[in-house]
Amino acid sequence: MKKTLSVICLIIVLSVLLSTVCFAAEPEYDTLADWDLKVAVPEGTTAVLKGNCYYIYAQKAGYIPYVMISTYNYESGDKFISDFTAYMQKQYKDLKVTAEAEEKLIGNKNCTEIDYSYSVSAYEVKDRRIITVHNGTVYMFASKEIEKRGETIGDMLDRVVAECVFLSEEPEDLIELPEEQPGLAEEPAEETGEPSVLELLNAPVDAYIYTQDDGMLKYWIDLTGTISDDVVLHCWFRSGDPIWHEKLYILKPDMDDIGKSVIEVSRITDLEGNDITDSFKKLKVRTYDDHITLVVKRDKKTLAGGGDDNILTGNYRMEPALVSAKYEYRNDSGMLKYWLDTDGDDIKLHAMFRSGDPEYYEEVFTFDGKTAEKDGDYTLKINNVYSGYGEDVSGWFKSLTLTEAQGAVIMSVKRDENTLAGGAEDNILTGTYMFEPRSCLRPVNKGPYKPEELAEWARIKFFCETGFFTPLAEAEKNADGTITIHLYEIVEASDIPAHTATYAWYTVDEYGNGVNDITGDAVSLFP
Repeated sequence: MKKTLSVICLIIVLSVLLSTVCFAAEPEYDTLADWDLKVAVPEGTTAVLKGNCYYIYAQKAGYIPYVMISTYNYESGDKFISDFTAYMQKQYKDLKVTAEAEEKLIGNKNCTEIDYSYSVSAYEVKDRRIITVHNGTVYMFASKEIEKRGETIGDMLDRVVAECVFLSEEPEDLIELPEEQPGLAEEPAEETGEPSVLELLNAPVDAYIYTQDDGMLKYWIDLTGTISDDVVLHCWFRSGDPIWHEKLYILKPDMDDIGKSVIEVSRITDLEGNDITDSFKKLKVRTYDDHITLVVKRDKKTLAGGGDDNILTGNYRMEPALVSAKYEYRNDSGMLKYWLDTDGDDIKLHAMFRSGDPEYYEEVFTFDGKTAEKDGDYTLKINNVYSGYGEDVSGWFKSLTLTEAQGAVIMSVKRDENTLAGGAEDNILTGTYMFEPRSCLRPVNKGPYKPEELAEWARIKFFCETGFFTPLAEAEKNADGTITIHLYEIVEASDIPAHTATYAWYTVDEYGNGVNDITGDAVSLFP
Protein backbone atom coordinates (compact mmCIF):
# COMPACT_ATOMS: atom_id res chain seq x y z
CA MET A 1 0.00 0.00 0.00
CA LYS A 2 1.33 3.40 -0.94
CA LYS A 3 2.56 5.81 1.69
CA THR A 4 1.16 9.30 2.27
CA LEU A 5 2.44 12.71 3.38
CA SER A 6 1.24 15.95 4.94
CA VAL A 7 3.73 18.34 6.67
CA ILE A 8 6.12 21.19 7.29
CA CYS A 9 7.55 25.17 6.31
CA LEU A 10 8.45 30.01 7.50
CA ILE A 11 10.94 32.64 6.63
CA ILE A 12 14.71 32.67 5.97
CA VAL A 13 17.15 33.70 8.69
CA LEU A 14 20.91 34.18 8.69
CA SER A 15 22.75 35.02 11.93
CA VAL A 16 25.87 37.15 11.63
CA LEU A 17 28.61 37.31 14.27
CA LEU A 18 28.01 39.86 17.03
CA SER A 19 30.19 42.92 17.49
CA THR A 20 29.95 46.72 17.27
CA VAL A 21 28.23 48.27 14.23
CA CYS A 22 30.36 48.71 11.14
CA PHE A 23 29.23 48.70 7.53
CA ALA A 24 30.86 46.71 4.75
CA ALA A 25 31.37 48.21 1.33
CA GLU A 26 29.78 45.07 -0.17
CA PRO A 27 26.89 44.11 2.16
CA GLU A 28 26.02 40.47 2.65
CA TYR A 29 22.45 39.74 1.57
CA ASP A 30 20.03 37.55 3.47
CA THR A 31 17.29 36.20 1.19
CA LEU A 32 13.81 36.12 2.70
CA ALA A 33 12.18 34.41 -0.26
CA ASP A 34 8.79 34.15 1.39
CA TRP A 35 8.77 37.93 1.77
CA ASP A 36 10.00 38.56 -1.80
CA LEU A 37 12.94 40.37 -0.22
CA LYS A 38 16.73 40.33 -0.05
CA VAL A 39 18.06 42.24 2.94
CA ALA A 40 21.52 43.79 3.08
CA VAL A 41 22.84 42.75 6.50
CA PRO A 42 25.41 45.23 7.85
CA GLU A 43 28.71 43.72 8.91
CA GLY A 44 29.03 43.28 12.68
CA THR A 45 25.30 42.91 13.34
CA THR A 46 23.22 39.86 14.24
CA ALA A 47 20.26 39.03 12.00
CA VAL A 48 17.56 36.68 13.27
CA LEU A 49 13.89 35.85 12.78
CA LYS A 50 11.66 36.04 15.87
CA GLY A 51 7.99 35.25 15.32
CA ASN A 52 6.78 37.24 12.32
CA CYS A 53 9.54 39.87 12.48
CA TYR A 54 13.08 39.93 11.11
CA TYR A 55 15.54 41.70 13.41
CA ILE A 56 19.01 43.11 12.82
CA TYR A 57 20.58 43.73 16.23
CA ALA A 58 23.27 46.41 16.26
CA GLN A 59 24.77 45.66 19.68
CA LYS A 60 23.52 42.85 21.95
CA ALA A 61 21.36 40.21 20.27
CA GLY A 62 17.80 40.33 21.54
CA TYR A 63 17.92 43.92 22.81
CA ILE A 64 17.56 47.53 21.71
CA PRO A 65 18.96 49.01 19.48
CA TYR A 66 17.84 47.17 16.38
CA VAL A 67 16.23 47.40 12.95
CA MET A 68 13.08 45.33 12.49
CA ILE A 69 11.30 44.28 9.28
CA SER A 70 7.75 42.93 9.01
CA THR A 71 5.10 42.55 6.29
CA TYR A 72 1.36 43.20 6.25
CA ASN A 73 -1.48 42.55 3.82
CA TYR A 74 -2.40 46.18 3.10
CA GLU A 75 -2.81 47.68 -0.37
CA SER A 76 -2.64 51.24 1.02
CA GLY A 77 0.27 52.59 3.05
CA ASP A 78 -1.87 55.47 4.38
CA LYS A 79 -4.52 53.10 5.72
CA PHE A 80 -1.82 50.96 7.33
CA ILE A 81 -0.18 53.94 9.06
CA SER A 82 -3.53 55.08 10.45
CA ASP A 83 -4.36 51.63 11.81
CA PHE A 84 -0.83 51.08 13.10
CA THR A 85 -0.78 54.39 14.99
CA ALA A 86 -4.06 53.44 16.67
CA TYR A 87 -2.51 50.11 17.62
CA MET A 88 0.58 51.83 19.10
CA GLN A 89 -1.61 54.15 21.16
CA LYS A 90 -3.16 51.11 22.82
CA GLN A 91 0.25 49.61 23.52
CA TYR A 92 1.94 52.74 24.94
CA LYS A 93 -0.19 55.15 26.96
CA ASP A 94 2.45 57.92 26.75
CA LEU A 95 2.92 57.52 23.00
CA LYS A 96 3.89 60.68 21.12
CA VAL A 97 4.01 61.16 17.37
CA THR A 98 7.29 63.07 17.12
CA ALA A 99 7.20 63.37 13.31
CA GLU A 100 3.99 63.13 11.29
CA ALA A 101 3.82 60.80 8.30
CA GLU A 102 5.96 62.20 5.48
CA GLU A 103 6.68 60.81 2.02
CA LYS A 104 10.33 60.41 1.04
CA LEU A 105 12.52 58.61 -1.48
CA ILE A 106 15.01 56.20 0.10
CA GLY A 107 17.30 54.60 -2.45
CA ASN A 108 14.92 53.83 -5.32
CA LYS A 109 11.90 53.23 -3.06
CA ASN A 110 8.94 55.52 -2.48
CA CYS A 111 8.45 55.42 1.29
CA THR A 112 6.49 57.05 4.08
CA GLU A 113 8.09 57.70 7.48
CA ILE A 114 6.38 58.31 10.81
CA ASP A 115 8.28 58.63 14.11
CA TYR A 116 7.14 57.86 17.67
CA SER A 117 8.48 58.06 21.19
CA TYR A 118 7.37 56.40 24.42
CA SER A 119 8.79 55.23 27.74
CA VAL A 120 10.03 51.76 28.69
CA SER A 121 11.54 51.23 32.16
CA ALA A 122 11.83 55.02 32.64
CA TYR A 123 13.85 55.42 29.42
CA GLU A 124 12.57 57.21 26.33
CA VAL A 125 12.52 54.98 23.26
CA LYS A 126 12.94 56.61 19.85
CA ASP A 127 10.88 54.54 17.39
CA ARG A 128 11.11 55.24 13.62
CA ARG A 129 8.84 53.50 11.11
CA ILE A 130 9.43 53.52 7.35
CA ILE A 131 6.74 51.98 5.14
CA THR A 132 6.88 51.01 1.47
CA VAL A 133 4.27 49.12 -0.56
CA HIS A 134 5.27 46.48 -3.10
CA ASN A 135 2.96 44.11 -5.00
CA GLY A 136 0.08 44.79 -2.62
CA THR A 137 2.13 44.10 0.51
CA VAL A 138 3.19 46.68 3.08
CA TYR A 139 6.83 46.34 4.16
CA MET A 140 7.52 48.10 7.45
CA PHE A 141 11.09 48.87 8.46
CA ALA A 142 11.52 50.09 12.04
CA SER A 143 14.30 51.07 14.38
CA LYS A 144 14.30 51.38 18.17
CA GLU A 145 16.95 53.39 20.02
CA ILE A 146 17.53 54.68 23.56
CA GLU A 147 19.81 57.68 23.27
CA LYS A 148 20.40 58.14 27.04
CA ARG A 149 21.99 54.70 27.21
CA GLY A 150 24.04 55.11 24.07
CA GLU A 151 21.94 52.52 22.28
CA THR A 152 21.86 54.08 18.83
CA ILE A 153 22.41 52.89 15.26
CA GLY A 154 23.10 56.04 13.25
CA ASP A 155 21.79 55.74 9.68
CA MET A 156 21.50 51.95 9.69
CA LEU A 157 17.71 51.99 9.20
CA ASP A 158 17.92 54.17 6.09
CA ARG A 159 20.73 52.05 4.66
CA VAL A 160 18.84 48.79 5.18
CA VAL A 161 15.79 50.27 3.39
CA ALA A 162 17.89 51.67 0.55
CA GLU A 163 19.95 48.53 -0.03
CA CYS A 164 17.25 45.84 0.25
CA VAL A 165 16.10 44.29 -3.05
CA PHE A 166 12.72 42.89 -4.05
CA LEU A 167 13.25 39.48 -5.66
CA SER A 168 10.41 40.00 -8.15
CA GLU A 169 12.30 42.97 -9.60
CA GLU A 170 15.54 41.06 -10.18
CA PRO A 171 16.45 40.07 -13.75
CA GLU A 172 15.43 36.52 -14.57
CA ASP A 173 18.99 35.33 -15.13
CA LEU A 174 19.81 36.01 -11.45
CA ILE A 175 17.90 32.88 -10.44
CA GLU A 176 19.60 30.59 -12.91
CA LEU A 177 21.91 27.85 -11.68
CA PRO A 178 24.78 26.11 -13.49
CA GLU A 179 23.72 23.62 -16.16
CA GLU A 180 24.72 20.00 -16.54
CA GLN A 181 24.55 18.70 -13.00
CA PRO A 182 24.09 14.95 -12.36
CA GLY A 183 20.44 14.00 -12.02
CA LEU A 184 18.38 11.67 -9.88
CA ALA A 185 18.18 9.14 -12.69
CA GLU A 186 20.67 9.07 -15.53
CA GLU A 187 18.29 7.23 -17.88
CA PRO A 188 14.49 7.10 -18.01
CA ALA A 189 12.85 3.93 -16.83
CA GLU A 190 11.86 1.50 -19.58
CA GLU A 191 8.28 2.03 -20.67
CA THR A 192 5.84 -0.78 -20.00
CA GLY A 193 2.40 0.44 -20.95
CA GLU A 194 2.17 4.04 -19.68
CA PRO A 195 4.45 4.45 -16.67
CA SER A 196 3.71 7.27 -14.25
CA VAL A 197 5.95 10.28 -13.81
CA LEU A 198 7.01 8.91 -10.44
CA GLU A 199 8.12 5.64 -11.98
CA LEU A 200 10.16 7.51 -14.55
CA LEU A 201 11.75 9.78 -11.98
CA ASN A 202 12.89 6.71 -10.04
CA ALA A 203 13.82 8.85 -7.02
CA PRO A 204 15.74 7.00 -4.28
CA VAL A 205 13.76 8.66 -1.46
CA ASP A 206 10.14 9.51 -0.58
CA ALA A 207 10.42 13.28 -0.46
CA TYR A 208 12.58 16.36 -0.81
CA ILE A 209 12.18 19.10 1.76
CA TYR A 210 13.05 22.80 1.87
CA THR A 211 13.67 24.14 5.37
CA GLN A 212 14.31 27.81 5.97
CA ASP A 213 17.31 28.97 7.93
CA ASP A 214 15.16 29.11 11.08
CA GLY A 215 14.47 25.37 10.70
CA MET A 216 10.85 25.45 9.53
CA LEU A 217 9.84 23.28 6.61
CA LYS A 218 8.16 25.63 4.14
CA TYR A 219 7.94 23.49 0.98
CA TRP A 220 8.39 19.82 0.23
CA ILE A 221 8.04 17.59 -2.80
CA ASP A 222 6.01 14.41 -2.33
CA LEU A 223 7.16 11.41 -4.36
CA THR A 224 5.11 8.76 -2.55
CA GLY A 225 2.42 8.57 -5.25
CA THR A 226 -0.40 8.46 -2.74
CA ILE A 227 -2.10 11.71 -3.71
CA SER A 228 -1.15 11.77 -7.38
CA ASP A 229 0.93 9.89 -9.93
CA ASP A 230 2.51 13.24 -10.70
CA VAL A 231 4.75 15.20 -8.33
CA VAL A 232 2.99 16.89 -5.40
CA LEU A 233 4.31 20.14 -3.93
CA HIS A 234 3.26 20.78 -0.32
CA CYS A 235 3.35 24.41 0.84
CA TRP A 236 2.67 26.00 4.22
CA PHE A 237 0.71 29.27 4.10
CA ARG A 238 -1.09 31.25 6.79
CA SER A 239 -3.06 34.14 5.27
CA GLY A 240 -1.98 36.60 7.94
CA ASP A 241 -2.84 34.25 10.82
CA PRO A 242 -0.37 32.97 13.42
CA ILE A 243 -1.27 29.37 12.51
CA TRP A 244 -0.01 27.87 9.26
CA HIS A 245 -2.05 25.60 6.97
CA GLU A 246 -0.98 23.26 4.22
CA LYS A 247 -1.76 23.77 0.53
CA LEU A 248 -0.99 21.17 -2.14
CA TYR A 249 -0.20 21.60 -5.83
CA ILE A 250 0.18 18.97 -8.56
CA LEU A 251 3.25 19.45 -10.75
CA LYS A 252 3.21 17.86 -14.20
CA PRO A 253 6.83 17.62 -15.44
CA ASP A 254 7.69 17.82 -19.12
CA MET A 255 8.02 14.16 -20.08
CA ASP A 256 10.81 14.95 -22.55
CA ASP A 257 12.96 16.10 -19.61
CA ILE A 258 12.64 12.92 -17.54
CA GLY A 259 16.11 11.58 -16.81
CA LYS A 260 17.78 14.93 -17.47
CA SER A 261 19.41 17.11 -14.86
CA VAL A 262 16.83 19.89 -15.40
CA ILE A 263 13.12 19.07 -15.47
CA GLU A 264 10.68 21.76 -16.58
CA VAL A 265 7.22 21.78 -15.02
CA SER A 266 4.74 22.13 -17.87
CA ARG A 267 1.50 22.29 -15.87
CA ILE A 268 0.58 23.24 -12.29
CA THR A 269 -2.84 22.66 -10.72
CA ASP A 270 -4.32 22.70 -7.25
CA LEU A 271 -6.14 19.70 -5.80
CA GLU A 272 -9.43 21.00 -7.18
CA GLY A 273 -7.99 20.87 -10.70
CA ASN A 274 -7.65 24.63 -11.17
CA ASP A 275 -4.80 25.37 -13.57
CA ILE A 276 -2.41 27.97 -12.10
CA THR A 277 0.43 27.48 -14.59
CA ASP A 278 0.18 31.10 -15.74
CA SER A 279 1.03 32.29 -12.22
CA PHE A 280 4.64 31.34 -12.97
CA LYS A 281 7.03 32.50 -15.65
CA LYS A 282 9.19 29.50 -14.85
CA LEU A 283 9.13 26.51 -12.55
CA LYS A 284 11.72 23.76 -12.88
CA VAL A 285 13.46 21.10 -10.83
CA ARG A 286 17.24 20.87 -11.05
CA THR A 287 18.56 17.51 -9.83
CA TYR A 288 21.87 16.70 -8.16
CA ASP A 289 23.36 13.57 -6.62
CA ASP A 290 22.39 14.47 -3.05
CA HIS A 291 19.59 17.06 -3.37
CA ILE A 292 17.33 18.91 -5.77
CA THR A 293 16.68 22.61 -6.29
CA LEU A 294 13.23 24.02 -7.04
CA VAL A 295 13.71 27.05 -9.29
CA VAL A 296 10.80 29.50 -9.32
CA LYS A 297 10.27 32.64 -11.36
CA ARG A 298 6.92 34.07 -10.36
CA ASP A 299 4.67 36.32 -12.43
CA LYS A 300 4.43 39.15 -9.93
CA LYS A 301 1.08 40.26 -11.37
CA THR A 302 -0.53 37.12 -9.96
CA LEU A 303 0.66 37.63 -6.38
CA ALA A 304 -2.14 38.14 -3.87
CA GLY A 305 -2.08 38.01 -0.09
CA GLY A 306 1.63 38.62 0.41
CA GLY A 307 4.59 36.31 0.91
CA ASP A 308 2.81 34.12 3.43
CA ASP A 309 0.28 33.06 0.76
CA ASN A 310 2.41 32.60 -2.35
CA ILE A 311 5.25 30.58 -3.80
CA LEU A 312 7.73 33.36 -4.52
CA THR A 313 10.59 33.81 -6.94
CA GLY A 314 13.72 32.07 -5.70
CA ASN A 315 15.93 28.98 -5.67
CA TYR A 316 14.94 26.47 -2.99
CA ARG A 317 17.47 23.77 -2.12
CA MET A 318 15.56 20.65 -1.07
CA GLU A 319 17.17 17.83 0.89
CA PRO A 320 16.13 14.15 0.72
CA ALA A 321 13.81 12.76 3.40
CA LEU A 322 11.80 9.66 4.20
CA VAL A 323 8.12 9.46 5.04
CA SER A 324 6.19 7.63 7.72
CA ALA A 325 2.59 7.53 6.56
CA LYS A 326 -0.44 7.64 8.80
CA TYR A 327 -4.15 7.94 8.06
CA GLU A 328 -6.42 9.37 10.77
CA TYR A 329 -10.12 8.96 11.48
CA ARG A 330 -11.70 11.41 13.93
CA ASN A 331 -15.22 11.14 15.33
CA ASP A 332 -17.82 13.91 15.14
CA SER A 333 -16.37 15.63 18.20
CA GLY A 334 -12.94 15.79 16.56
CA MET A 335 -11.35 13.13 18.78
CA LEU A 336 -8.78 10.85 17.15
CA LYS A 337 -10.48 7.45 17.24
CA TYR A 338 -8.53 5.29 14.77
CA TRP A 339 -5.39 5.66 12.69
CA LEU A 340 -3.64 3.45 10.15
CA ASP A 341 0.11 2.99 9.92
CA THR A 342 0.87 1.77 6.39
CA ASP A 343 4.64 1.50 6.67
CA GLY A 344 5.95 -2.05 6.37
CA ASP A 345 4.48 -5.24 4.95
CA ASP A 346 1.52 -5.24 7.36
CA ILE A 347 -0.94 -2.47 8.17
CA LYS A 348 -1.42 -1.42 11.80
CA LEU A 349 -4.79 -0.12 12.99
CA HIS A 350 -4.48 1.91 16.21
CA ALA A 351 -7.76 2.15 18.11
CA MET A 352 -8.68 4.21 21.16
CA PHE A 353 -10.90 2.29 23.63
CA ARG A 354 -11.83 3.00 27.26
CA SER A 355 -13.86 0.13 28.76
CA GLY A 356 -16.30 2.46 30.48
CA ASP A 357 -13.52 4.48 32.16
CA PRO A 358 -12.96 8.22 31.60
CA GLU A 359 -9.44 7.56 30.30
CA TYR A 360 -8.82 6.10 26.85
CA TYR A 361 -6.18 3.49 26.09
CA GLU A 362 -4.68 2.37 22.82
CA GLU A 363 -5.03 -1.06 21.25
CA VAL A 364 -3.18 -1.97 18.06
CA PHE A 365 -4.51 -4.46 15.50
CA THR A 366 -2.45 -5.93 12.66
CA PHE A 367 -3.91 -6.42 9.19
CA ASP A 368 -1.87 -9.22 7.61
CA GLY A 369 -0.43 -7.95 4.34
CA LYS A 370 0.54 -11.38 3.03
CA THR A 371 -3.00 -12.73 3.00
CA ALA A 372 -4.69 -9.49 1.93
CA GLU A 373 -6.23 -9.57 -1.55
CA LYS A 374 -6.43 -6.77 -4.09
CA ASP A 375 -10.01 -6.17 -5.25
CA GLY A 376 -9.81 -3.93 -8.31
CA ASP A 377 -7.28 -1.11 -8.63
CA TYR A 378 -7.87 0.68 -5.33
CA THR A 379 -9.39 -1.75 -2.80
CA LEU A 380 -7.61 -4.17 -0.47
CA LYS A 381 -9.60 -6.96 1.13
CA ILE A 382 -8.28 -7.84 4.60
CA ASN A 383 -8.56 -11.54 5.44
CA ASN A 384 -6.52 -11.92 8.64
CA VAL A 385 -6.59 -9.59 11.65
CA TYR A 386 -4.57 -10.00 14.86
CA SER A 387 -4.97 -8.23 18.19
CA GLY A 388 -2.14 -6.55 20.04
CA TYR A 389 -1.63 -9.80 21.96
CA GLY A 390 -1.17 -11.82 18.77
CA GLU A 391 -4.65 -13.36 18.95
CA ASP A 392 -6.30 -14.12 15.60
CA VAL A 393 -9.51 -12.06 15.65
CA SER A 394 -10.38 -12.44 11.95
CA GLY A 395 -13.65 -14.08 12.96
CA TRP A 396 -14.86 -10.80 14.43
CA PHE A 397 -15.43 -9.45 10.94
CA LYS A 398 -17.71 -10.60 8.16
CA SER A 399 -15.79 -8.28 5.84
CA LEU A 400 -13.13 -5.57 6.14
CA THR A 401 -11.75 -3.58 3.20
CA LEU A 402 -9.48 -0.57 2.68
CA THR A 403 -10.03 1.63 -0.38
CA GLU A 404 -7.81 4.46 -1.60
CA ALA A 405 -9.78 7.54 -2.69
CA GLN A 406 -8.05 10.81 -3.69
CA GLY A 407 -5.31 10.48 -1.10
CA ALA A 408 -7.61 9.29 1.70
CA VAL A 409 -8.42 5.72 2.80
CA ILE A 410 -11.93 4.42 3.38
CA MET A 411 -12.24 1.51 5.82
CA SER A 412 -15.46 -0.45 5.37
CA VAL A 413 -16.35 -2.81 8.21
CA LYS A 414 -19.09 -5.38 8.54
CA ARG A 415 -18.90 -6.79 12.04
CA ASP A 416 -20.14 -10.16 13.30
CA GLU A 417 -22.43 -8.82 16.01
CA ASN A 418 -22.13 -12.08 17.98
CA THR A 419 -18.49 -11.25 18.76
CA LEU A 420 -19.20 -7.88 20.38
CA ALA A 421 -18.20 -7.65 24.05
CA GLY A 422 -17.76 -4.61 26.29
CA GLY A 423 -19.94 -2.17 24.39
CA ALA A 424 -19.41 0.25 21.51
CA GLU A 425 -16.39 1.93 23.09
CA ASP A 426 -14.44 -1.35 23.14
CA ASN A 427 -15.09 -2.55 19.59
CA ILE A 428 -14.55 -1.76 15.95
CA LEU A 429 -18.15 -1.51 14.82
CA THR A 430 -19.92 -1.95 11.50
CA GLY A 431 -19.57 1.23 9.48
CA THR A 432 -17.64 3.24 6.92
CA TYR A 433 -14.69 5.28 8.19
CA MET A 434 -12.88 7.97 6.19
CA PHE A 435 -9.18 8.18 7.11
CA GLU A 436 -7.51 11.47 6.15
CA PRO A 437 -3.78 11.34 5.32
CA ARG A 438 -1.23 12.64 7.80
CA SER A 439 2.38 11.84 7.18
CA CYS A 440 5.52 12.39 9.18
CA LEU A 441 8.83 13.32 7.63
CA ARG A 442 12.00 11.85 8.97
CA PRO A 443 15.73 12.00 8.12
CA VAL A 444 17.21 9.63 5.59
CA ASN A 445 19.69 8.30 8.15
CA LYS A 446 18.17 6.02 10.78
CA GLY A 447 20.09 7.38 13.76
CA PRO A 448 21.45 7.62 16.31
CA TYR A 449 20.89 11.39 16.19
CA LYS A 450 22.75 14.26 17.83
CA PRO A 451 20.85 16.35 20.42
CA GLU A 452 20.68 19.35 18.10
CA GLU A 453 19.24 17.18 15.30
CA LEU A 454 16.57 15.85 17.64
CA ALA A 455 15.68 19.39 18.73
CA GLU A 456 15.16 20.54 15.15
CA TRP A 457 13.04 17.53 14.23
CA ALA A 458 11.02 18.00 17.42
CA ARG A 459 10.16 21.49 16.19
CA ILE A 460 9.10 20.04 12.84
CA LYS A 461 6.93 17.42 14.55
CA PHE A 462 5.26 20.05 16.74
CA PHE A 463 4.70 22.29 13.72
CA CYS A 464 3.07 19.49 11.72
CA GLU A 465 0.71 18.71 14.57
CA THR A 466 -0.24 22.27 15.53
CA GLY A 467 0.55 24.62 12.64
CA PHE A 468 2.72 26.70 14.99
CA PHE A 469 6.49 26.77 14.62
CA THR A 470 8.21 27.39 17.93
CA PRO A 471 10.81 30.16 17.69
CA LEU A 472 13.34 28.42 19.93
CA ALA A 473 14.47 24.88 20.77
CA GLU A 474 17.22 23.51 22.98
CA ALA A 475 18.41 20.01 23.81
CA GLU A 476 20.34 18.85 26.86
CA LYS A 477 21.94 15.44 27.29
CA ASN A 478 21.16 13.78 30.62
CA ALA A 479 23.40 11.58 32.78
CA ASP A 480 21.47 8.45 31.73
CA GLY A 481 22.10 9.15 28.02
CA THR A 482 18.62 10.49 27.25
CA ILE A 483 18.08 13.93 25.74
CA THR A 484 15.61 16.48 27.08
CA ILE A 485 14.20 18.84 24.45
CA HIS A 486 12.56 22.16 25.26
CA LEU A 487 10.43 24.00 22.66
CA TYR A 488 9.72 27.60 23.68
CA GLU A 489 9.89 31.30 22.97
CA ILE A 490 10.84 34.41 24.93
CA VAL A 491 7.79 36.67 25.24
CA GLU A 492 8.46 40.37 25.59
CA ALA A 493 5.76 42.96 26.29
CA SER A 494 5.79 46.56 27.46
CA ASP A 495 3.75 46.00 30.61
CA ILE A 496 5.27 42.75 31.94
CA PRO A 497 8.81 41.39 32.34
CA ALA A 498 10.17 39.14 29.60
CA HIS A 499 9.32 35.50 30.28
CA THR A 500 9.59 32.05 28.71
CA ALA A 501 6.53 30.49 27.08
CA THR A 502 6.96 26.70 26.94
CA TYR A 503 5.21 24.68 24.21
CA ALA A 504 6.66 21.21 24.72
CA TRP A 505 9.10 19.15 26.79
CA TYR A 506 10.28 15.79 25.47
CA THR A 507 12.76 13.33 26.96
CA VAL A 508 13.88 10.85 24.30
CA ASP A 509 16.68 8.45 23.50
CA GLU A 510 19.15 9.05 20.69
CA TYR A 511 16.66 7.56 18.22
CA GLY A 512 13.89 9.99 19.16
CA ASN A 513 11.73 7.64 21.24
CA GLY A 514 10.68 8.58 24.76
CA VAL A 515 8.04 10.50 26.65
CA ASN A 516 6.15 13.79 26.47
CA ASP A 517 7.14 15.27 29.82
CA ILE A 518 4.04 17.48 29.99
CA THR A 519 1.39 14.83 29.30
CA GLY A 520 3.32 11.72 30.37
CA ASP A 521 2.42 10.01 27.05
CA ALA A 522 4.87 8.00 24.99
CA VAL A 523 6.29 9.97 22.09
CA SER A 524 8.33 9.30 18.98
CA LEU A 525 9.84 12.15 17.01
CA PHE A 526 9.85 9.85 13.96
CA PRO A 527 6.62 7.82 14.15
